Amino acid sequence: MSLNNQITATIISCFIGIYVNSQQVDSLEQESMAIKQLNEVVVTGESKVMSLSKKLFAVGVVDQKDIAKVAGNNLADILNYNLNITITPDASTGRSTVNMFGLDGQYVKILIDGIPMASDNGLGNNIDVTQINLEDVDRIEIVEGSMGVLYGDNALAGVINIVTKRGLEGDYSWQVQLSVQEETVGEEYSLFAEGRHIQNLKVSNQVNNKLGYSIGASRNDYAGFYNNFRGKDYVNIQDNTLINDGLRGTEWNPKEQLTAFGNLTATVGKHNIFFKLQYFDEQVTVYDRNITGRLNPSTGLVNPTALDEIFETDRWVNNLTVSGPLKGQTNYNLFFSYQDQKRYYQQYVYNILQQGIESFIADDLSQSSKIWYSKGFVSNIVPKSESFNAQLGYEFTRQTGFDAIATGEYSNDVVENTLENYDFFGVLDLNLTNKLSFYPGARFTNNSQFGNQLIWSLSSTYDFTDTFKLKAVFGSAFRAPNFEELFFYFVDANHNVQGNPNLQPEDGISVFLNLENKYKTGESGLLKSAIKSYYFDIQDKIASVVTADDNDRSLFTFANVDYSKILGFSWENSIKLDRWQAGLGATYMGESTAIDSSADSNSDYLWSFNIQTTLGYTIPSWKTTLSTQLKYTGRTQVLVPGDSGPVVGQTDDFTWMDASIRTSITKDLDITLGARNIFDIVTVNASNVPSGAHASNSSASRLFGNGRSYFLKLSYNLNLN
Repeated sequence: MSLNNQITATIISCFIGIYVNSQQVDSLEQESMAIKQLNEVVVTGESKVMSLSKKLFAVGVVDQKDIAKVAGNNLADILNYNLNITITPDASTGRSTVNMFGLDGQYVKILIDGIPMASDNGLGNNIDVTQINLEDVDRIEIVEGSMGVLYGDNALAGVINIVTKRGLEGDYSWQVQLSVQEETVGEEYSLFAEGRHIQNLKVSNQVNNKLGYSIGASRNDYAGFYNNFRGKDYVNIQDNTLINDGLRGTEWNPKEQLTAFGNLTATVGKHNIFFKLQYFDEQVTVYDRNITGRLNPSTGLVNPTALDEIFETDRWVNNLTVSGPLKGQTNYNLFFSYQDQKRYYQQYVYNILQQGIESFIADDLSQSSKIWYSKGFVSNIVPKSESFNAQLGYEFTRQTGFDAIATGEYSNDVVENTLENYDFFGVLDLNLTNKLSFYPGARFTNNSQFGNQLIWSLSSTYDFTDTFKLKAVFGSAFRAPNFEELFFYFVDANHNVQGNPNLQPEDGISVFLNLENKYKTGESGLLKSAIKSYYFDIQDKIASVVTADDNDRSLFTFANVDYSKILGFSWENSIKLDRWQAGLGATYMGESTAIDSSADSNSDYLWSFNIQTTLGYTIPSWKTTLSTQLKYTGRTQVLVPGDSGPVVGQTDDFTWMDASIRTSITKDLDITLGARNIFDIVTVNASNVPSGAHASNSSASRLFGNGRSYFLKLSYNLNLN
């Protein structure tokens, strides 16, 4: 479909589709009536008086109702509905990461209740968003713009904060929540095998108005996407001869996730305490497409086996948040966390005809991280001044561990390392007039690997009217190398893959502008329109390189060799009028990337055009909401394999559409059904960008979806006194 046809279809869908986009629609009325709801959220650096995040940055909110409308189970299910966010899946590993304003997951910080989340590759960045369960989530805060001063390194594109539910609404003492969700994967489904099967349970008890707790568990069983492959028990034997046709296994690897949690909320005087304990387990199974055909000496028949693998992630999270008044209107916020993550690797011989495991080749701990984290800040330090205020804080991180697996094989030569950060930061609030304010800020960071660094920013706001406002953020484009880039180690007779402990942080310039206005339409309607512009100039970008080691073997490592520039403009509109809700947004973005180590680098801008439309309709008498969302994603830059290493390439454009209907059967029972990926996207072409004499016309396909899928979710809430 041509770009013009894509745009036409998108605009038409705004009138014929039905969807409620939470972030752009339902939060409008809340913002116009009571902005204080966000101001009271201390977990993202908000204070009741200073409210830095809300003042300086564009903040979007996705709440429980918004998640329920689309039957979102994990963060990947919901984030793709944002105009400036794209979810990038990897079929081989099962991971899905965030791309925000053209920057990948290394530049987006993901927090749980204000605390960075541990991952396979570091802390807070490059998170697999399919591992974040939403059944215990009150809301998702999406803060746009470079936020390194407030939230530390690698918060260049923005911050996504997942806020846990706390306490019960109303006068209830007990609440029991149950839900079951069945979903096809493309056209594939069976009750206990193919498809996606989700179960959730949560029990909450509000002991009194100062003490409450909850416990719960969730299971997400994804059977993989076959897509013409034949599964783990497929084998082609003809005339007692094994035919290796490459059809064994699945296109997308199956995985099973288990999440268990316990939360405790307490109030002691004017001080609030929240503790979260969470356990997460994920198993990803990889089926070998190559089958070995051995003859059984006793029968003379072929005995086919395959060398399969299991990657298992175990994570324990212990988070504690304490907040309250320090003196008068001066507030404090303290965060403490201990997280323990391990990834295990198993390789085993699977007997296909007997459908069982014959023996284990490897059963090893391949990655381990133990993370100690603490952050604290004091807000509204000068409460009596109308023209001057300040926020000061610290942040400490200590990560110890190792990563010793690559290319599906294990190295016994494990090297454990430690990475520490000591940060101090501050932001001033200078109100020059009742309309114009400036917020200079700086963070001094001391890292055990690359020493002292300075992250800085200068932000400003100008209020033309109470509803017409301009926000500007100008600062450094700072990203620190993660644990994997510094310390990855996999060396044996056939491999030499190592991190580079001498890496330096990326840096450069970032600019973010947000101009927004709100208009009343009728007595209850509200129209919101925002124009955004952003620019990132990243120097010394970290990339994979190939050099020679002391024995003249190929050494795969990392180096500061690249640069990247991104320039973008977006226009977002949303309206709520009686029972109707609608949204229309567009982004025009250019990316320029250079790889000094590759002769096929291309430093020209690749421009892409993205459109998102939403439309929804509510039927109060039926207690029903109909909804649909459509998103057109234009061409994007991507690194693709070349003859002498990675080269800059591009993925083609594609259009994604979802639709759903949610209704209340009784006051306690809700049902949601719908369809995802209505246009049946599975693969998107990825090809090299021509660059002079070294142009390449090679192309490949990149997996993006599971095909058109359908889901049904039943939710039951029982409230008791």
